[in-house]
Amino acid sequence: MPKTTLTLTEPVAKTLKLFTVKAKGNMHAQSQVVEEALIEFFQRHGIEIEN
Repeated sequence: MPKTTLTLTEPVAKTLKLFTVKAKGNMHAQSQVVEEALIEFFQRHGIEIEN
């Protein structure tokens, strides 16, 4: 899988960490949470994800 680097504001980064642990039980799933959020964002805006 390709990797990317993101720069987040402190409040968003903290919220991501807290949500990841609460929803997935650990921080290892952070990439999964971000990918799910991006997929939802793209779908809401009618943007097709190319294979």
